[in-house]
Amino acid sequence: MDDNGFEAALEQIASLLQRPDQLEKLPQMRKRADRKKAAVEAMLRTGVQSQLEGIRSAVAHLHTAAEDINSIETGIAAIHQRLAPFPQLREKMRELRDANARHGQYAAAMENLKHIFNINRTIHDTKLALDQGKLLVAHKSIMDLELARDELLFEVHKSDSSNKDYEKNLLITFFIKVDELVTDLSSNMWFVIGRALEMVKGSESGNGPQELVSCIRIVEREERIDKYYVEKKSRDNAFMPPGRPRNWRKKTFEVLEKTVWSRVEGNQLEDRTLNKAWLARFDIWKCVEKFMIDLFTSTLQLREIAAERLEKSELVQLLSWIQTYGGEELLGNRRLQINASALLEDNPVLSRSSLSSLYNSFIDMTRNDMKNWLEKALNVGLLHDSSDWNKHVRPDEDNFGYFYTSLPNIMFGMLRDTVTLAKEVSIEVIPSVINLAIEEFFAFANRYKDAFTSYRNKYFENRNNFREFTSTMIAIANNLQTCIESTDRYILHGCFIYFHAKIFVAGRRAIGRQQIIDNIDRLNTRWNSAVGVAVNFLLEEICEDLRPHLAELFSKKWLVGCSATETICMTIQDYYVDHRHLRPATRCALLMDLQFRVVGEYLKAIDSRRLTFATYEERAAAGSRMKADSLRLEGLFQQLLDEEDISEPFSLICSLISACGEVISLRDKSLLTLEVTTFSRKYPNFPVDLLAALLASRDDVSRSEAKSVAEEVISHVQFHPKDRVLDQLFASVVGRSDSSSWKPNLDMMNMLSAFMRRDQP
Repeated sequence: MDDNGFEAALEQIASLLQRPDQLEKLPQMRKRADRKKAAVEAMLRTGVQSQLEGIRSAVAHLHTAAEDINSIETGIAAIHQRLAPFPQLREKMRELRDANARHGQYAAAMENLKHIFNINRTIHDTKLALDQGKLLVAHKSIMDLELARDELLFEVHKSDSSNKDYEKNLLITFFIKVDELVTDLSSNMWFVIGRALEMVKGSESGNGPQELVSCIRIVEREERIDKYYVEKKSRDNAFMPPGRPRNWRKKTFEVLEKTVWSRVEGNQLEDRTLNKAWLARFDIWKCVEKFMIDLFTSTLQLREIAAERLEKSELVQLLSWIQTYGGEELLGNRRLQINASALLEDNPVLSRSSLSSLYNSFIDMTRNDMKNWLEKALNVGLLHDSSDWNKHVRPDEDNFGYFYTSLPNIMFGMLRDTVTLAKEVSIEVIPSVINLAIEEFFAFANRYKDAFTSYRNKYFENRNNFREFTSTMIAIANNLQTCIESTDRYILHGCFIYFHAKIFVAGRRAIGRQQIIDNIDRLNTRWNSAVGVAVNFLLEEICEDLRPHLAELFSKKWLVGCSATETICMTIQDYYVDHRHLRPATRCALLMDLQFRVVGEYLKAIDSRRLTFATYEERAAAGSRMKADSLRLEGLFQQLLDEEDISEPFSLICSLISACGEVISLRDKSLLTLEVTTFSRKYPNFPVDLLAALLASRDDVSRSEAKSVAEEVISHVQFHPKDRVLDQLFASVVGRSDSSSWKPNLDMMNMLSAFMRRDQP
């Protein structure tokens, strides 16, 4: 092995010293080889030490686990000892439990004494109401008697009495006439429901329709009572009152089905072979002929109406009737046995060109209406918001404590109404209506962003004039995020159910599915951009207050012990009292940008050589201070993220400050290469120039040596996986030197989109 190593070394030296001029670089090569050798030896020592530490910690964990097991066994034994008297206590409390059960029975009896004493009179009044056709009054009395009976039966059911069955039979016998009333009521109801067709036509004498409605109400009441007892029994094994469930709804449909069968099939004495007009034998078609003839307008009249200049309401009525004409309510009724689709395809009510012209008119009217509605919504909502901005009025909070205004509800309520109206006209126009809504919303988003940007400019001219700027901008950001969610909910998900083909044609317009999706993406991108602008305004406000304290970080004043870091943390906490009213995704984006701003200030100070060290003591003090600052900042952001409504993964990068401090405060220079190698593996995308500036801040490293070490170390990790969050941080720091004009160079829109995608299920 020694011979092989010696031969390999000779080959490496021979490859490095192939020309005489390379002998001049021999000292540098020797130093580089010594550094590599020292780094390898240090890595080996570190590896062995880490293995020993791991074994030591594993043994300590085993000892701790054994102690925990012993303490758990002791605790379980103590619990068993404390629980030992409970069985005896249960026996001692038996008398009290029995007394409580008797008291419950007596209380139920006291509450129902009125019904018990007056049962005969109530039964008489109920029978009288049934004879007079007052079904609701009769059912109310029956429900009162049943409630009294069921409460008493339930108390008996809960008791542990040996005479439980006898007491139950006694109560059932006492209330036996209630079951007779129920039977009489049901008989009257089935008779009324069986005559439903005559009652609807008005051919029955008396209050036929009213009686039918009363029966339906009684059925719904009984269905709710059945559902209550069935759910209660399945949940806690409760008792079921006698005669339940009654299933009167099912019985109602059976009666109706029997009635229809007897009318349509049972009385069918003729068929089409005997009489071509056999359908007219049915009373239902006589009713249609008598009362609905006016609905069927001649084709000529429809064409004349379609050619006129119609109002939007008239146009909707016409197109809605045309759509309904071939449906189940008219020609498509199954009892007619007509192929309505084939009939209308051969003989359409209106030609395709006429329908296209009507659809175009509807779409144009809808566009004008939506433009006017959005104009009013912007003026009314914006004027209202603007007046609130100037009056220092705090926005409203929703149930989760997030600030909001009514503007998104106005917009998307209008969209829902428009799509509902378009559905009544024709499913073909829905894609065009959605597309024009997206276009109008796109223009609206631009105007809304211009409005709150103007508000921000006025605020920074004189910050004393707008005391509620923060809460107002939070409400704006929340409104915009609501618009994003509503766009996906009402447009992308809710309206695609109407899409049956790749291309939808409404008149002269051809709207494709992909075109709709692309336009929705454009609209969401615009909403996201506006949210990013609002969040940047919030960040700009807090950075305005933090600027003098950020300038003190990693400076001589900071090194001797100023309170800049603590002031920064307290300021962020004070602003978070308002920022917690942001919705979670937007709040996480703002906190991430704040973290970038603070951590980036340390890196910028290192890059600009704001502080250099002359002794090891200064470096040690700086490293200790950077570690303390890192822990304080990380604790702050972790505290702010410990909210119930925040579930998004959040990258804490404050440990980068502590890692830089370890490189600065390392005492033994011979281990510096190893330390920097470990640092670069943890942060492989750390810029070379920034790493060189970090090394050059030490008193024992020259600039040329720092640059050489940085280039060599980073070249070894250039293919390692890199953190995209840190890429954004380093991109915002490198090349910036003016603290007063520094602003985060972040793609706020992409950051918000990432958080919102995590937030959505």
